[in-house]
Amino acid sequence: MSDIALKHIEYLSVTVGPRGTATDKEREAHDYVENTLKELGYETHRDSLQVAPSIYPVFILALFVMLVAVWLFYQFKGAGALAASALGIIVAVSTLMELALNDNPLRWFLPVAPSQNVYAVAKPAGEAQKKIVVAAHVDTHRTPLIWASPGMYTVYRVLSTLGMVGLPVGAIVFVIGIFVTNDFLRQIALGLAVLDGLLLLMVLQAEFTKHTAGANDNASGVGVMLSLAARLKREPLADSEVWFVATAAEETGAYGMSDFVRRHEDELDDDTTFLILDSIGGKDTGPCWLRSEMFLLPLNYPARTLGLAEKIAADRPDLGAYSWTVQGAYSDGAIALKEGFDALTLMNYTKKGSIPNLHQPSDTFDRVDPGVVDRTEEFAWEVVRRVDRG
Repeated sequence: MSDIALKHIEYLSVTVGPRGTATDKEREAHDYVENTLKELGYETHRDSLQVAPSIYPVFILALFVMLVAVWLFYQFKGAGALAASALGIIVAVSTLMELALNDNPLRWFLPVAPSQNVYAVAKPAGEAQKKIVVAAHVDTHRTPLIWASPGMYTVYRVLSTLGMVGLPVGAIVFVIGIFVTNDFLRQIALGLAVLDGLLLLMVLQAEFTKHTAGANDNASGVGVMLSLAARLKREPLADSEVWFVATAAEETGAYGMSDFVRRHEDELDDDTTFLILDSIGGKDTGPCWLRSEMFLLPLNYPARTLGLAEKIAADRPDLGAYSWTVQGAYSDGAIALKEGFDALTLMNYTKKGSIPNLHQPSDTFDRVDPGVVDRTEEFAWEVVRRVDRG
Protein backbone atom coordinates (compact mmCIF):
# COMPACT_ATOMS: atom_id res chain seq x y z
CA MET A 1 0.00 0.00 0.00
CA SER A 2 2.87 2.39 0.65
CA ASP A 3 3.44 2.96 -3.09
CA ILE A 4 0.47 5.34 -3.22
CA ALA A 5 1.53 7.13 -0.06
CA LEU A 6 5.16 7.35 -1.24
CA LYS A 7 4.07 9.01 -4.48
CA HIS A 8 2.36 11.74 -2.47
CA ILE A 9 5.25 12.04 -0.02
CA GLU A 10 7.71 12.48 -2.87
CA TYR A 11 5.57 15.10 -4.61
CA LEU A 12 5.08 17.15 -1.45
CA SER A 13 8.68 17.02 -0.26
CA VAL A 14 10.50 17.14 -3.61
CA THR A 15 8.27 18.82 -6.20
CA VAL A 16 6.64 21.27 -3.77
CA GLY A 17 9.49 21.25 -1.25
CA PRO A 18 9.67 23.32 1.95
CA ARG A 19 6.17 24.37 2.99
CA GLY A 20 6.55 27.13 5.53
CA THR A 21 3.34 28.12 7.28
CA ALA A 22 1.24 30.63 5.31
CA THR A 23 3.65 30.59 2.36
CA ASP A 24 2.86 30.03 -1.32
CA LYS A 25 4.40 26.57 -0.99
CA GLU A 26 2.03 25.62 1.80
CA ARG A 27 -0.85 26.79 -0.39
CA GLU A 28 0.55 24.76 -3.30
CA ALA A 29 0.59 21.67 -1.09
CA HIS A 30 -3.01 22.25 -0.07
CA ASP A 31 -3.91 22.64 -3.76
CA TYR A 32 -2.27 19.28 -4.41
CA VAL A 33 -4.25 17.63 -1.61
CA GLU A 34 -7.47 19.17 -2.88
CA ASN A 35 -6.85 18.10 -6.48
CA THR A 36 -5.93 14.56 -5.39
CA LEU A 37 -9.15 14.23 -3.41
CA LYS A 38 -11.16 15.59 -6.34
CA GLU A 39 -9.55 13.05 -8.68
CA LEU A 40 -10.63 10.32 -6.27
CA GLY A 41 -14.20 11.55 -6.61
CA TYR A 42 -14.57 13.48 -3.37
CA GLU A 43 -16.33 16.79 -2.92
CA THR A 44 -13.68 19.04 -1.39
CA HIS A 45 -13.96 22.04 0.88
CA ARG A 46 -11.54 24.80 1.84
CA ASP A 47 -11.67 26.88 5.02
CA SER A 48 -9.67 30.13 5.05
CA LEU A 49 -8.09 31.29 8.30
CA GLN A 50 -5.52 33.68 9.71
CA VAL A 51 -2.43 32.12 11.31
CA ALA A 52 0.93 32.98 12.82
CA PRO A 53 3.55 32.51 10.07
CA SER A 54 6.15 31.35 12.61
CA ILE A 55 6.16 30.00 16.16
CA TYR A 56 9.19 31.95 17.35
CA PRO A 57 8.10 35.65 17.27
CA VAL A 58 5.72 35.21 20.20
CA PHE A 59 8.62 33.99 22.35
CA ILE A 60 10.97 36.65 20.96
CA LEU A 61 8.46 39.30 22.01
CA ALA A 62 7.94 37.71 25.43
CA LEU A 63 11.66 37.56 26.19
CA PHE A 64 12.32 41.08 24.89
CA VAL A 65 9.51 42.56 26.99
CA MET A 66 10.81 40.66 30.02
CA LEU A 67 14.27 42.16 29.49
CA VAL A 68 12.69 45.62 29.34
CA ALA A 69 10.86 44.83 32.59
CA VAL A 70 14.14 43.84 34.26
CA TRP A 71 15.75 47.07 33.08
CA LEU A 72 12.88 49.14 34.49
CA PHE A 73 13.04 47.24 37.76
CA TYR A 74 16.81 47.59 38.05
CA GLN A 75 17.05 51.25 37.05
CA PHE A 76 14.07 52.77 38.80
CA LYS A 77 12.45 52.37 42.17
CA GLY A 78 8.75 52.60 42.85
CA ALA A 79 7.30 53.39 39.43
CA GLY A 80 9.90 51.17 37.76
CA ALA A 81 8.92 48.18 39.90
CA LEU A 82 5.25 48.90 39.23
CA ALA A 83 5.78 49.03 35.45
CA ALA A 84 7.97 45.93 35.57
CA SER A 85 5.27 44.10 37.54
CA ALA A 86 2.61 44.91 34.95
CA LEU A 87 4.84 43.80 32.08
CA GLY A 88 6.02 40.69 33.93
CA ILE A 89 2.50 39.53 34.74
CA ILE A 90 1.32 40.05 31.16
CA VAL A 91 4.30 38.17 29.76
CA ALA A 92 4.10 35.29 32.24
CA VAL A 93 0.36 34.75 31.77
CA SER A 94 0.53 35.15 27.98
CA THR A 95 3.43 32.72 27.64
CA LEU A 96 1.64 30.09 29.70
CA MET A 97 -1.44 30.57 27.51
CA GLU A 98 0.73 30.23 24.38
CA LEU A 99 2.23 27.00 25.67
CA ALA A 100 -1.31 25.74 26.20
CA LEU A 101 -2.02 26.60 22.52
CA ASN A 102 -4.49 29.35 23.46
CA ASP A 103 -4.96 32.88 22.17
CA ASN A 104 -3.21 35.46 24.35
CA PRO A 105 -2.24 39.16 24.49
CA LEU A 106 1.22 38.59 23.01
CA ARG A 107 -0.37 37.30 19.80
CA TRP A 108 -2.31 40.54 19.41
CA PHE A 109 0.90 42.46 18.65
CA LEU A 110 2.26 40.04 16.07
CA PRO A 111 1.47 39.72 12.35
CA VAL A 112 -0.83 37.04 10.97
CA ALA A 113 -1.15 35.74 7.43
CA PRO A 114 -3.79 33.88 5.42
CA SER A 115 -3.75 30.11 5.24
CA GLN A 116 -6.24 27.31 4.74
CA ASN A 117 -7.49 23.86 5.72
CA VAL A 118 -8.65 21.47 3.01
CA TYR A 119 -11.02 18.61 3.74
CA ALA A 120 -13.32 16.05 2.16
CA VAL A 121 -15.84 13.57 3.58
CA ALA A 122 -16.03 9.86 2.74
CA LYS A 123 -19.58 8.56 3.12
CA PRO A 124 -20.19 5.06 4.54
CA ALA A 125 -21.99 2.27 2.74
CA GLY A 126 -24.94 2.60 5.13
CA GLU A 127 -26.37 5.38 7.26
CA ALA A 128 -23.73 7.48 9.00
CA GLN A 129 -23.83 6.90 12.76
CA LYS A 130 -20.28 7.91 13.73
CA LYS A 131 -17.58 10.28 12.49
CA ILE A 132 -13.86 9.71 12.16
CA VAL A 133 -11.55 12.65 11.47
CA VAL A 134 -8.26 11.64 9.86
CA ALA A 135 -5.96 14.66 9.91
CA ALA A 136 -2.42 15.50 8.87
CA HIS A 137 -0.70 18.89 8.77
CA VAL A 138 0.80 20.20 5.56
CA ASP A 139 3.24 22.88 6.78
CA THR A 140 6.89 22.37 7.70
CA HIS A 141 9.10 23.77 10.45
CA ARG A 142 12.25 25.85 10.33
CA THR A 143 15.70 24.30 10.82
CA PRO A 144 17.21 25.87 13.97
CA LEU A 145 20.35 24.89 15.83
CA ILE A 146 18.27 23.89 18.83
CA TRP A 147 17.10 20.83 16.86
CA ALA A 148 20.49 20.08 15.30
CA SER A 149 21.47 17.31 17.73
CA PRO A 150 20.19 15.59 20.86
CA GLY A 151 22.79 17.51 22.87
CA MET A 152 21.71 20.90 21.54
CA TYR A 153 18.07 20.06 22.12
CA THR A 154 18.82 18.97 25.69
CA VAL A 155 20.55 22.31 26.37
CA TYR A 156 17.59 24.15 24.89
CA ARG A 157 15.08 22.07 26.87
CA VAL A 158 16.89 22.82 30.14
CA LEU A 159 17.25 26.54 29.41
CA SER A 160 13.71 26.91 28.10
CA THR A 161 12.26 25.08 31.11
CA LEU A 162 14.21 27.33 33.46
CA GLY A 163 13.16 30.32 31.38
CA MET A 164 9.47 29.44 31.50
CA VAL A 165 9.71 28.97 35.28
CA GLY A 166 11.64 32.23 35.46
CA LEU A 167 8.85 34.28 33.88
CA PRO A 168 6.36 33.93 36.77
CA VAL A 169 9.25 34.09 39.26
CA GLY A 170 10.30 37.37 37.69
CA ALA A 171 6.79 38.74 37.89
CA ILE A 172 6.65 37.83 41.60
CA VAL A 173 10.03 39.51 42.22
CA PHE A 174 8.80 42.68 40.50
CA VAL A 175 5.63 42.76 42.59
CA ILE A 176 7.60 42.31 45.81
CA GLY A 177 9.90 45.08 44.65
CA ILE A 178 7.03 47.55 44.71
CA PHE A 179 7.00 47.27 48.49
CA VAL A 180 10.55 46.14 49.31
CA THR A 181 13.77 47.61 47.93
CA ASN A 182 16.97 45.62 48.34
CA ASP A 183 19.93 44.40 46.32
CA PHE A 184 18.96 40.73 46.62
CA LEU A 185 15.84 41.24 44.51
CA ARG A 186 17.89 43.20 41.96
CA GLN A 187 20.41 40.36 41.73
CA ILE A 188 17.62 37.82 41.13
CA ALA A 189 16.28 40.07 38.37
CA LEU A 190 19.71 40.27 36.76
CA GLY A 191 20.08 36.50 36.87
CA LEU A 192 16.72 36.11 35.13
CA ALA A 193 17.82 38.66 32.54
CA VAL A 194 20.91 36.59 31.68
CA LEU A 195 18.75 33.49 31.21
CA ASP A 196 16.20 35.39 29.12
CA GLY A 197 19.01 36.84 27.00
CA LEU A 198 20.42 33.39 26.21
CA LEU A 199 16.99 32.12 25.25
CA LEU A 200 16.36 35.21 23.13
CA LEU A 201 19.53 34.53 21.13
CA MET A 202 18.40 30.93 20.54
CA VAL A 203 14.94 31.81 19.29
CA LEU A 204 16.28 34.68 17.17
CA GLN A 205 18.63 32.24 15.45
CA ALA A 206 15.74 29.85 14.92
CA GLU A 207 13.51 32.53 13.41
CA PHE A 208 15.97 33.28 10.61
CA THR A 209 16.55 29.71 9.41
CA LYS A 210 15.08 28.09 6.32
CA HIS A 211 12.17 25.67 6.34
CA THR A 212 12.74 21.95 6.02
CA ALA A 213 11.47 19.95 3.04
CA GLY A 214 9.49 17.97 5.61
CA ALA A 215 9.38 14.53 3.99
CA ASN A 216 8.80 12.81 7.32
CA ASP A 217 7.31 15.86 9.12
CA ASN A 218 4.79 15.83 7.64
CA ALA A 219 4.53 14.78 4.00
CA SER A 220 4.45 11.23 5.37
CA GLY A 221 1.25 11.87 7.32
CA VAL A 222 -0.43 13.62 4.39
CA GLY A 223 0.64 10.84 2.02
CA VAL A 224 -0.84 8.12 4.19
CA MET A 225 -4.02 10.16 4.67
CA LEU A 226 -4.46 10.44 0.89
CA SER A 227 -3.73 6.74 0.48
CA LEU A 228 -6.43 5.93 3.04
CA ALA A 229 -8.83 8.20 1.15
CA ALA A 230 -8.18 6.16 -1.99
CA ARG A 231 -8.71 2.90 -0.12
CA LEU A 232 -12.04 4.07 1.31
CA LYS A 233 -13.29 4.66 -2.21
CA ARG A 234 -12.70 0.96 -2.84
CA GLU A 235 -13.73 -0.26 0.61
CA PRO A 236 -16.23 2.13 2.25
CA LEU A 237 -16.91 1.71 5.94
CA ALA A 238 -20.23 0.33 7.16
CA ASP A 239 -21.66 3.26 9.14
CA SER A 240 -18.83 5.72 9.86
CA GLU A 241 -18.32 8.97 7.98
CA VAL A 242 -14.63 9.79 7.53
CA TRP A 243 -13.39 13.37 7.27
CA PHE A 244 -9.97 13.76 5.68
CA VAL A 245 -8.46 17.05 6.85
CA ALA A 246 -5.19 18.61 5.66
CA THR A 247 -4.49 21.19 8.35
CA ALA A 248 -2.48 24.39 8.25
CA ALA A 249 -0.10 25.97 10.74
CA GLU A 250 0.43 23.01 13.05
CA GLU A 251 4.07 24.01 13.33
CA THR A 252 3.23 27.51 14.59
CA GLY A 253 0.64 26.65 17.24
CA ALA A 254 -1.88 24.19 15.76
CA TYR A 255 -3.95 27.04 14.32
CA GLY A 256 -5.41 24.86 11.56
CA MET A 257 -6.77 22.17 13.86
CA SER A 258 -8.03 24.79 16.32
CA ASP A 259 -9.94 26.51 13.52
CA PHE A 260 -11.32 23.21 12.18
CA VAL A 261 -12.68 22.11 15.56
CA ARG A 262 -14.14 25.53 16.33
CA ARG A 263 -15.65 26.03 12.88
CA HIS A 264 -17.20 22.55 12.67
CA GLU A 265 -18.13 22.02 16.32
CA ASP A 266 -21.83 21.68 15.44
CA GLU A 267 -21.03 18.85 13.01
CA LEU A 268 -18.65 16.96 15.32
CA ASP A 269 -20.59 14.99 17.94
CA ASP A 270 -19.71 12.77 20.89
CA ASP A 271 -19.18 9.80 18.55
CA THR A 272 -16.37 11.56 16.68
CA THR A 273 -12.90 10.01 16.86
CA PHE A 274 -9.79 11.88 15.71
CA LEU A 275 -6.86 10.02 14.14
CA ILE A 276 -3.81 12.26 13.73
CA LEU A 277 -1.00 11.23 11.35
CA ASP A 278 2.27 13.07 11.97
CA SER A 279 5.89 12.19 11.16
CA ILE A 280 5.28 8.51 10.44
CA GLY A 281 8.01 7.63 7.94
CA GLY A 282 11.26 7.81 9.86
CA LYS A 283 13.80 5.00 9.77
CA ASP A 284 13.88 2.64 12.78
CA THR A 285 10.47 3.79 13.97
CA GLY A 286 6.84 2.73 14.47
CA PRO A 287 4.07 2.33 14.07
CA CYS A 288 3.98 4.31 17.30
CA TRP A 289 0.99 5.81 19.06
CA LEU A 290 1.15 8.47 21.76
CA ARG A 291 -0.06 7.74 25.28
CA SER A 292 0.18 11.41 26.21
CA GLU A 293 1.81 14.62 25.04
CA MET A 294 2.94 17.66 26.99
CA PHE A 295 3.87 21.14 25.81
CA LEU A 296 2.78 22.84 29.04
CA LEU A 297 0.50 20.47 30.92
CA PRO A 298 0.18 16.73 30.17
CA LEU A 299 -2.69 15.71 27.91
CA ASN A 300 -3.52 12.03 28.25
CA TYR A 301 -5.12 10.08 25.44
CA PRO A 302 -8.40 8.40 26.41
CA ALA A 303 -8.55 4.81 27.56
CA ARG A 304 -10.84 3.82 24.69
CA THR A 305 -8.44 4.75 21.90
CA LEU A 306 -5.38 3.55 23.82
CA GLY A 307 -7.09 0.22 24.37
CA LEU A 308 -7.93 0.04 20.69
CA ALA A 309 -4.30 0.68 19.72
CA GLU A 310 -3.05 -1.91 22.20
CA LYS A 311 -5.50 -4.47 20.84
CA ILE A 312 -4.37 -3.85 17.25
CA ALA A 313 -0.73 -4.18 18.30
CA ALA A 314 -1.50 -7.49 20.01
CA ASP A 315 -3.55 -8.83 17.10
CA ARG A 316 -1.05 -7.70 14.48
CA PRO A 317 2.45 -8.37 15.85
CA ASP A 318 3.72 -8.23 12.27
CA LEU A 319 3.26 -4.44 12.37
CA GLY A 320 5.70 -4.05 15.28
CA ALA A 321 3.67 -1.27 16.90
CA TYR A 322 4.41 0.32 20.29
CA SER A 323 3.58 3.48 22.24
CA TRP A 324 5.43 6.54 23.50
CA THR A 325 4.92 9.48 25.86
CA VAL A 326 5.93 12.90 24.52
CA GLN A 327 7.33 15.78 26.57
CA GLY A 328 8.11 19.27 25.31
CA ALA A 329 6.16 18.89 22.08
CA TYR A 330 2.61 18.78 20.75
CA SER A 331 0.61 17.57 17.77
CA ASP A 332 -2.76 18.45 16.29
CA GLY A 333 -4.05 15.76 18.62
CA ALA A 334 -3.59 18.16 21.54
CA ILE A 335 -6.44 20.31 20.22
CA ALA A 336 -8.79 17.34 19.91
CA LEU A 337 -7.92 16.27 23.46
CA LYS A 338 -8.42 19.77 24.84
CA GLU A 339 -11.87 19.88 23.27
CA GLY A 340 -12.83 16.56 24.85
CA PHE A 341 -12.82 14.32 21.77
CA ASP A 342 -11.59 10.75 21.62
CA ALA A 343 -8.33 10.84 19.74
CA LEU A 344 -5.32 8.79 18.75
CA THR A 345 -2.09 10.19 17.34
CA LEU A 346 0.35 8.13 15.32
CA MET A 347 3.72 9.84 15.62
CA ASN A 348 6.63 7.52 15.01
CA TYR A 349 9.32 7.95 17.63
CA THR A 350 12.27 5.59 17.76
CA LYS A 351 12.39 3.37 20.82
CA LYS A 352 15.12 5.70 22.11
CA GLY A 353 12.70 8.61 22.03
CA SER A 354 13.53 10.66 18.93
CA ILE A 355 11.94 11.48 15.59
CA PRO A 356 14.54 11.06 12.83
CA ASN A 357 15.68 14.29 11.14
CA LEU A 358 13.06 16.35 12.97
CA HIS A 359 13.15 20.04 11.95
CA GLN A 360 16.41 19.57 10.08
CA PRO A 361 17.56 20.00 6.45
CA SER A 362 18.08 16.22 6.42
CA ASP A 363 14.30 15.57 6.53
CA THR A 364 14.28 14.60 2.86
CA PHE A 365 12.48 11.99 0.76
CA ASP A 366 15.47 9.65 0.51
CA ARG A 367 15.38 9.21 4.28
CA VAL A 368 11.75 8.07 4.37
CA ASP A 369 11.46 4.34 5.09
CA PRO A 370 8.87 2.70 2.78
CA GLY A 371 8.45 -0.26 5.12
CA VAL A 372 7.64 1.99 8.08
CA VAL A 373 5.16 3.96 5.95
CA ASP A 374 3.52 0.72 4.83
CA ARG A 375 3.19 -0.71 8.35
CA THR A 376 1.92 2.58 9.77
CA GLU A 377 -0.67 2.91 7.03
CA GLU A 378 -1.86 -0.62 7.77
CA PHE A 379 -2.09 0.23 11.48
CA ALA A 380 -4.07 3.40 10.66
CA TRP A 381 -6.40 1.38 8.45
CA GLU A 382 -6.99 -1.06 11.32
CA VAL A 383 -7.84 1.87 13.60
CA VAL A 384 -10.38 3.24 11.13
CA ARG A 385 -11.97 -0.18 10.52
CA ARG A 386 -12.23 -1.05 14.20
CA VAL A 387 -13.69 2.31 15.17
CA ASP A 388 -16.30 1.70 12.49
CA ARG A 389 -17.11 -1.73 13.87
CA GLY A 390 -17.50 -0.22 17.33
